[in-house]
Amino acid sequence: MKTTSNKLSLVILAGGLGSRYNGQKQIDPIGPNNEALMEYSIYDALSVGINHFVFVVNQQFEDDTRKYFKKIIDDKGASVEFILQTTYSSVSRNYYDNIINRQKPWGTGHALLVTKNHITDHFIVINADDYYGKDAFMKAMSLATDNSITPNNYGIVTYQLENTLSENGSVSRGVCKIINDTLKDVNEHTNIFKYQDKIIFEEDNKSGIIPANTPVSMNFWILHSSIFRTLEDKFENFMKINSTELKSEFFLPQVINDLIHEKKVEVVAAQSSDQWFGMTYPQDKETVKEEIRTKIENGFYPKKLWH
Repeated sequence: MKTTSNKLSLVILAGGLGSRYNGQKQIDPIGPNNEALMEYSIYDALSVGINHFVFVVNQQFEDDTRKYFKKIIDDKGASVEFILQTTYSSVSRNYYDNIINRQKPWGTGHALLVTKNHITDHFIVINADDYYGKDAFMKAMSLATDNSITPNNYGIVTYQLENTLSENGSVSRGVCKIINDTLKDVNEHTNIFKYQDKIIFEEDNKSGIIPANTPVSMNFWILHSSIFRTLEDKFENFMKINSTELKSEFFLPQVINDLIHEKKVEVVAAQSSDQWFGMTYPQDKETVKEEIRTKIENGFYPKKLWH
């Protein structure tokens, strides 16, 4: 089922294989009734009126799991689709011989590309293993319904850097340059951590301090289906260079950053006031469970998410 012009879709990227987490973190039980973290995003999305869900999944996302999520969404009167992302998805046959040893898919840009036949208008993209909070979905819905999202205008919900760190190791973050509520640049830093009372980055023989309130991208985008043609072209160029690589990834933020600098799109930026949290490391799981427990106690979610 495809969306119509008056619908906002949610694309949930659940096909990645987390190398640092050592498990299928997208469906790891977090809530008091074994809810996965992405169920809280689904709950928030439904609460603001989103009625079309597209899951990008890997081969470990079993039939029983699909049936579970389908029932949740069907029961709420919304529609849902599951799209399998493999190393061969949306890849030209010219490269098949080059990728036989590739173990993992090609990253977030590739994950979104495989949904191209299932989205016809504007949509939100999120990671399955991240918690974003209802405020982000409310801001996204506002942008989508006031005609801010068009073929040449996208959106992003950012978070303050200090609200996105892990106590268990360094993180990668897209540091955003925003002027007059417009995203001008996303600069990826791959080794950010807190040391004493400062937030530090160290990479490529460079280091520095990043202010705690710096806006960062957590892959919460509000996009238009016009992006798929760009994704096809840029992924083809990426494969020409990287098809024999075992770990190179085609990142969605880089594609959008290129479009900004090519002056092909403008991206309006809204900052969430919520605390982001996710599961980068195995040790993060207990922290995330405690965060969810606190939100339930404070009335943000029912103890049993689905009645």
